[in-house]
Amino acid sequence: MADRKNVTLREVADKSGVSIATVSRVLNETGNVHPDISETVRAAVKELGYYQNFTARSLKTNSTNMIALVTADISNPYMINVAKAIEDVIHEEKYNLLVCSTKGDPERELEHLDMQMSRNVDGFVINTTGKNGELIERISNRIPVVLIHRRCDAADFTGDFIDSDNEEGVYGLTKHLISFGHRRIFIIKGTKHVSTSTYRFNGFKKAMNEIGIKVDDSYPFQFDGDFSEESGYKAVDYLCRLPVPPTAILGFNNTLTIGALRGLLAFRIAVPEQMSVVCYNNIDNKELMTIRPTVHEIDPVKIGLMAGKALLERLADNSLPNRDLILGGRMIAGNTVSIPID
Repeated sequence: MADRKNVTLREVADKSGVSIATVSRVLNETGNVHPDISETVRAAVKELGYYQNFTARSLKTNSTNMIALVTADISNPYMINVAKAIEDVIHEEKYNLLVCSTKGDPERELEHLDMQMSRNVDGFVINTTGKNGELIERISNRIPVVLIHRRCDAADFTGDFIDSDNEEGVYGLTKHLISFGHRRIFIIKGTKHVSTSTYRFNGFKKAMNEIGIKVDDSYPFQFDGDFSEESGYKAVDYLCRLPVPPTAILGFNNTLTIGALRGLLAFRIAVPEQMSVVCYNNIDNKELMTIRPTVHEIDPVKIGLMAGKALLERLADNSLPNRDLILGGRMIAGNTVSIPID
């Protein structure tokens, strides 16, 4: 096989016995080329080891066929499934997915957004840190942007928002705990400045207010986490030092709930005998676990498919009005809720 760096379009054309224009049409899948000729050209490309220069092509077409997914935590199995679903959708239209993980760091998010804009990506799917609204707004007025789970606070943002019904989900989980007799419910919240935290907190407040318990900044059973496993563990360390212990934990996402379960094990607090546990979002492979938390499940594949479809629609017409697409969920009972002992 020839050195791919030295193979030119002219050599492919000569090998195939056709013009350079015909080779170009075959490779770019434009125009009408007889299937036999197309097969001959592709065979020559493979034999010679020719690779298209997509950088040069993007300068001519103003398109890289690249979509960037910028997410707070790609290590979360939920987000991995979202990414796979997005890729499945956009691949059908010959777009490729580039994944960037910010680890919840606004500066890192800023770097990723700037870098991918300089690389001329065709669009973004963003699970934002909540701190770069003005930049996301500017980007959205140039190329298609779809936000997943976390809103952009900029007034002139252009694009779509895909999310689950956070408030209703946490409301349902709280009502479930209340039905068992729990009143001292300890909530492990997510990052303060992202919309998901606000919506989930509102759902908790709504359910507690219905039974006459006011929830505000003075509510004693709460911990400001950051959606990480470590913050879930720290929350348990904190609750162990409260003068009056809670009887249940409600985690605002799956990752910090796993951290909380790890903390409960470390501090030898039995679940559900001493502490009931529920969480927003599913925990992968929980059917293999001895302790299986009750969860409000949202389907990451559906979220990803919705995001991918919305982005393709915006790539076709970015003058579409802003759209909010909200997916419902369902509560799945585990074995982590019982009647409180006091």
